[in-house]
Amino acid sequence: MKILIGWDTQDITPDQPVELVGQYYQRISRGIRDPLSVTALAMEQEGGTGQSVMVSMDILFVDRDFLEEVRDHVRARVPGLDPEAVFLNATHIHSGPSWFVPFRWWVPAAGALPPAAIRARILDRVVLAVANAWNARQPGRVGASSACVPTGFCRRMLYADGRAAMYGETNREDFSGVESGNDSEVKMLFTWNKQDELTGLIVNVACPAQVMEAGYEVSGDFFGELRKRLHATYGERVHLLAQVGAAGCQSPRNLPAQSKEDHNFWDESGVSALADRLEKAVEEGLASARRHSDPAPELKHTVARIELPVRRASAEDYQAACAEVERITRAYPDAATASRELFAIFVEDTHAREKLQSHGPFDDKELDFVRLENAQAVIARYESQDRTPIFSMELHAVRLGDSVFVTNPFELFLDYGQRICARSRARRTFVVQFACDSGGYLPTARAVAAGGYSAFIINGRVGPDGGRALVDATVKAIDRLWEEPA
Repeated sequence: MKILIGWDTQDITPDQPVELVGQYYQRISRGIRDPLSVTALAMEQEGGTGQSVMVSMDILFVDRDFLEEVRDHVRARVPGLDPEAVFLNATHIHSGPSWFVPFRWWVPAAGALPPAAIRARILDRVVLAVANAWNARQPGRVGASSACVPTGFCRRMLYADGRAAMYGETNREDFSGVESGNDSEVKMLFTWNKQDELTGLIVNVACPAQVMEAGYEVSGDFFGELRKRLHATYGERVHLLAQVGAAGCQSPRNLPAQSKEDHNFWDESGVSALADRLEKAVEEGLASARRHSDPAPELKHTVARIELPVRRASAEDYQAACAEVERITRAYPDAATASRELFAIFVEDTHAREKLQSHGPFDDKELDFVRLENAQAVIARYESQDRTPIFSMELHAVRLGDSVFVTNPFELFLDYGQRICARSRARRTFVVQFACDSGGYLPTARAVAAGGYSAFIINGRVGPDGGRALVDATVKAIDRLWEEPA
């Protein structure tokens, strides 16, 4: 049976200054480098036997409440579409507006667009994109391909004492290497209409879109730059749906070579360099996908609710955290005062580094403010883990011909994505993180043992035990897509 395909893209660029979300300190936007987008791809097997709507959003993350609100609107406005067939993923930009109150550490900026207004605009545009894409369905064909170009690199550096640090310095005698590898495969899926015109593409990379993560301009980052270039080459009507693969331990920076590279992957030159690479990958992938395109790929979409164990704090973790809180706060009247005054020191230090350093990170997560937050998070987890031992999540698995898309709500460390892809029955497996909810980082056992930001309890809800369970559940979901109906 033929495949019906529809696309739509909506602009979610703020028209006023906003708080840029993604860092531990407040940043107010000073301009717009490039637009932010919501892109929807709607697919249906002719005859209504299978449906799927994928939506990518140029924001930091998706939360469960937002997804359910989108579905409520879709249920009312888009007859014939199962709202459960809609899933959202974020590109994890750190250069977009905060549509929620970011942290309790600072007061929302006067004159900045309020988070509630931003959220309402994004919600409206997402629902509109879904409705327009669904209503635009026409017979078409799809083709998948891949190309290998460097995009993400492990951002966790290891040292001789066995400890790790995200974005750690490498020009030290005790630097012992990089914790994990990287995935240079750019996975792509292209669509054409019945006139053989390219209508859109999915680009999936194992790298979060955060070259501009410490800047002060609104930007879609390298996906935003790639979108602009694709429009220039293939036309404004060609849509780009951006996905981030398993990349919790990855960033756009090759840290051991950072100081010697021609481009700075903390600013616009890095955005351009990555867009150059991805543009070439698209050109290469398009030719291959066109040769193997299919007007009638099998479309199956399943949704599973799975439960993962919450990462637990041990009694030893709890005792150490209590001692850390006591050490840090003993010079202050109470913990709240300590947090407030230490945060002021943290911000002052960050802004000083912004003036002195050519590249980030500009915040020092070894300062006592962050240490206090980490310790308090351990205490909170220890006190809540028996009451709420489970993290529930939604897992989508979409088969399209011999390709499959599988979702998770985490900053999923690379190893888990590699395990899923290695065990998958699909020819190409698109792992889509930051989808349907926000579960924080999901580190490996190796990362937990080495410590460092992204591997602490404060950084995520689920640990290595849950990671293994997620891999198994994802592989089972893929297998079921290839089972013959009884």
